[in-house]
Amino acid sequence: MPTIRNKLPLLLTALFRFMAVLSFGMLLQLRLRELGASVLLITLLSTIRGAITTLSSPVWGAVSDHFKERKLFLLLSLGVPTLLYPIYAILDIPYTFIIIAGVIAFFSSGYDPIAMAMSTDLADGSLVSTSHELALLNSASSIGMFLGRVSLSVLLLWLSVKNTILFFSAISLMAFIQAFFIPEKANTPEVERRKKRSFIFPSAIFDINRMKRNGLWAVYLGSFIRQFGIAGTTSLIAVYMTEVVGLSKSLAVLLSGLNPLLQIFSHIFFGKVIGKIGSKISLVIGIYLSGITPLFFALSKNWVLVALAYLSLGVAFGAFINGAATFITLNSPQHKKAEFLGLLRSARALGFMLGPVTAGLIAEHSYAAMFIFMMTVTFFSGTMVLLFSRENPED
Repeated sequence: MPTIRNKLPLLLTALFRFMAVLSFGMLLQLRLRELGASVLLITLLSTIRGAITTLSSPVWGAVSDHFKERKLFLLLSLGVPTLLYPIYAILDIPYTFIIIAGVIAFFSSGYDPIAMAMSTDLADGSLVSTSHELALLNSASSIGMFLGRVSLSVLLLWLSVKNTILFFSAISLMAFIQAFFIPEKANTPEVERRKKRSFIFPSAIFDINRMKRNGLWAVYLGSFIRQFGIAGTTSLIAVYMTEVVGLSKSLAVLLSGLNPLLQIFSHIFFGKVIGKIGSKISLVIGIYLSGITPLFFALSKNWVLVALAYLSLGVAFGAFINGAATFITLNSPQHKKAEFLGLLRSARALGFMLGPVTAGLIAEHSYAAMFIFMMTVTFFSGTMVLLFSRENPED
């Protein structure tokens, strides 16, 4: 049984990685706005990153499953972005951000499926054990997100956006260094046989029988639509909070920290109760709670409802991601876990790609209409998962 000492390097890698990465989302919105970028261009950045992640995440998962060199590919997915992040502080032409963001998105897309696969490799294959390991990893990620938002809020009081970018580039380097200490798992003879095959192709999405199993397809589709709604809601949220609600940059970032703060407790809570209520119910609860978030934003006149929006989103994410990842892990082939988890990342990334550009088009006319639209599609996705997915794995 793996000890916490063996798990700690992966958990610290997740903490530092998410402390940096999630801060860049808001920093780039603010940096592009400083450079005079339009609302549509800011949402286009999210669209490009989502498109690349959608295509590349299953590939990273398939390669990781094939070679089982998870640590090596994890280091690659962390190292290249770490080298490129400081360039954001140098660029002053808005459209050039898209090129750098695209390269970073390609390598970063490997992190989620590989890290989750490494985490579930520590489980014994049961519902309780799998949800427990994923909850630990996701809790570490949310702690990093929270620390990142608090740090970002404080730093923006004293530093420029450019210098803050350099600070979080250094945090990303800490994640890369920490990943070197993750214990490596020895390859089995079966893995060595798979290594000799020269052709690697991510085939999960074409496995029709597997997708039909327990309504697995509904989980992927529901995850896509849920991410469409949430990505659309948050793609312009820094601009909305500062220019429409009238909050300062520092307060806007501080309030956004409520999301990862609640995620920490949500991951722990749902990681425990999934063993009792099942992964499907946890997933559905997470999607429905996500749908409340854009409604709160639409009604916001001051910081109070903004805070409630982030609180609901924080609770929602722990229920959603632990439910979805556990459901997929238990319904995917043992030798293709990273690939199927990569497909979850792709489904979410596709929503991350299409949601923001849709939000940008609607928000050009009305922020309220954009929030209501995103709320509606999110609630629809929860209903679809509720109706078409089934809890008990089949033999």
